[in-house]
Amino acid sequence: MADILFWPPFPSRERFYAQLFRAVWHFLPFIDRIDHIVFPYAGEDYPLIDVDQTLDMANVFLSRDYDPAIATYAPRFKGKIKLAPYDPEKETEAGLQLYGIVVWNADHAALNAEAHAMVERTGCEIGWLDHELVQQETLGMITLALGLLPKLEIDKLLSNSVYLFFEHLKRWKGKPMSVFGNGPSLQEVVAQVAKGSFDPGDTLRAVCNSTITDERAVEHLRPELLFAGDPVQHCGMSLYAGQFRAGLVKALMADERRVFITQLGFVPYFKCIIPSEAHTRIVGVGNKRGRQFNVDLTEAFFSTATANIFTMLVLPVAFTISKSVDVYGCDGQAFAQATKPWGHANEDDYMSKMAVTHRLHPAFWKRNYAEELTSYYGDMDDLLAEGEKAGAIVRNRTPSYVPALATRFVP
Repeated sequence: MADILFWPPFPSRERFYAQLFRAVWHFLPFIDRIDHIVFPYAGEDYPLIDVDQTLDMANVFLSRDYDPAIATYAPRFKGKIKLAPYDPEKETEAGLQLYGIVVWNADHAALNAEAHAMVERTGCEIGWLDHELVQQETLGMITLALGLLPKLEIDKLLSNSVYLFFEHLKRWKGKPMSVFGNGPSLQEVVAQVAKGSFDPGDTLRAVCNSTITDERAVEHLRPELLFAGDPVQHCGMSLYAGQFRAGLVKALMADERRVFITQLGFVPYFKCIIPSEAHTRIVGVGNKRGRQFNVDLTEAFFSTATANIFTMLVLPVAFTISKSVDVYGCDGQAFAQATKPWGHANEDDYMSKMAVTHRLHPAFWKRNYAEELTSYYGDMDDLLAEGEKAGAIVRNRTPSYVPALATRFVP
């Protein structure tokens, strides 16, 4: 058992509530590993805050930008949340079995120095996770939370995913695949399939990200594999992430053949919201950085870490399954337009829902899109070459700005 400390001290109830409900989501899968999550408080209204009441009435205190399901999880943390008056004359960590410090606001040099001093005194972990400043704040929170699990349990998490993948692979292996990105051209593909003017044929089909929540696309494309792996948009605590997870549950439960593939570290979170009878259809794949792409997960069960779901998970899994892969809806973007995220199917609806993540994760969106695009194009080039070297035939079936896909275009 362990204690988590949020730092620096909170100046107001509003700031406390915001971090409290972030903590409820991020530590939900590991609640049994935690003694207390400690929030030092420096506001004068400390005596007016009733933590248990806040947790019981979370739907009143929870911002509308957050996944409303968090209000149902909050009461589980009764007895685990400790609001403590801040005393600068005392060592804040006194009496705690401190596992980690979450620095939620890194604006104050003196308080940052005190966080360092606590690490020196206790040897605990520290996460610099200010969502105003740190782009990968959500991924950092998930990583810190996962550290609560002993190595034996991490190994068990991995071995279970390996076992499940190989079990599902028995019915997938060798089938031709159709893999669908969620670029603007996907909308036309779905429309043609709906009209009966196009059919992807007798192929094993995979969709990813927001397409999973597009009921019309799922109805007509009939995917058996669902992929998602973004920490903010799929495993975060925002309203958008919550809507994604609700749509994922609906799509997964609608067809018992469907399997959801995500990053290994996200599996405990998805198991919290997906009914237990479908847990054998959740597969987590670990990833690591490297120059060479792994295109056969049966040889080594990991993927190469990239910033795109197609290069990180969809295509490595597809090449593991099949020697014939058709790609749809990976439009990419012209370099001249690389000052903003690339487009998506049902763009207006998608962007209106995504706006909430810009408010809750401002640092996540402070990005160099031209650099990301260059990296993605290079990754796609290397990955397709690796897949073809292993014997796969790749056909890109919709127009694309991605050079490696454009050269493999078969209308």
